[in-house]
Amino acid sequence: MFSGDSVTLANVNDVIGGVEPTWGPFGALGNTAKIIIGVIAALVLAISAGVFLVGVAKSKGWLGSGNSTMQTDQGKGMIVGGLTGIFLVASAATIFGLVYGMGI
Repeated sequence: MFSGDSVTLANVNDVIGGVEPTWGPFGALGNTAKIIIGVIAALVLAISAGVFLVGVAKSKGWLGSGNSTMQTDQGKGMIVGGLTGIFLVASAATIFGLVYGMGI
């Protein structure tokens, strides 16, 4: 596999140490813009987690008018919406990277 060469820790560090994110389409942005993008992503993630938790509370009947079927259904919708928001924020870098890569 390595044509007789032994794999050393230095070789592995060369491969792993050279891997750095290039920020894809955001590579030309300054540090301030990267921080703002990170803050917005964290804010959306916190809001999505809050929507998810309120949805769980409504689904279980802990919040709202008891065990109303309307509240339960609304809670289930909020759970799905919160999880969707969390998934989209968590995978945003991958989605942007793929879209940017297809455009090149």
